[in-house]
Amino acid sequence: MKNLTNTKPQARIEREKVRTPEAKLYIPHEDKEIVFAHPSFGPDTYQSVGKQILEHNLEIPTAEQTASLLYSAYFSDEKNEPEFENIRKIMRNRWFVVFNRNLSTDKGIYVVQDNEARRLSEQLSVNDLEKRLKNGKEIKGIEVRISEDGIVRFAPKGSYILGEQTSEQLSKDGFAIASYGKKGAENLAEISEQFRYKPIVYGLDIEDKKPELRLFALVKYLGRLRVYGGDFDGDGHAFGVLK
Repeated sequence: MKNLTNTKPQARIEREKVRTPEAKLYIPHEDKEIVFAHPSFGPDTYQSVGKQILEHNLEIPTAEQTASLLYSAYFSDEKNEPEFENIRKIMRNRWFVVFNRNLSTDKGIYVVQDNEARRLSEQLSVNDLEKRLKNGKEIKGIEVRISEDGIVRFAPKGSYILGEQTSEQLSKDGFAIASYGKKGAENLAEISEQFRYKPIVYGLDIEDKKPELRLFALVKYLGRLRVYGGDFDGDGHAFGVLK
């Protein structure tokens, strides 16, 4: 790996002579590099894609890491390489599985990283999530709360918009930030400007006291970026991260 002390990370590709991975994608992320294995796993269900990643001794990517991968596929100097063209093709024709679960409530949306691809098999409790958020931090001006370990986030109602919005709104959207981090939301907003129509965010607007648990996905469909926080489970792809 490069010495990054005095240089800004740049996306780059290292190809292998054997499969799994055929290539290593070095992606700038939070002033460091992370390495994705190419090709992707899928198309398949959320849980199946996640299990394939883990069975190949790879790590499941966080939503923030996925946003960084997509940003490099659209904007890096290497964007015309076949591996990045493949990523954009997945965005056009399939889904990107994002390994988050979100619990929608009448107060807002809790977002929980799903690093073991448990899907909906494990129920989430508002009380338990609030305990994990207790000693965390809050992003000022947006009111998104984040647990100390970064795994649990909460976006209160009023901090996000469900439905069509501008790219600028998406970059500051509480649900997008709780899902992808502040930088990740900005990356997705910039990506959305590559498409014909404004981005759209899907989620549940809960008015009663009964929370509902859903999964995540990303896709460019019918000329716009679609950020799904609702019913999704099938025909998806994801790339594993090298440990």
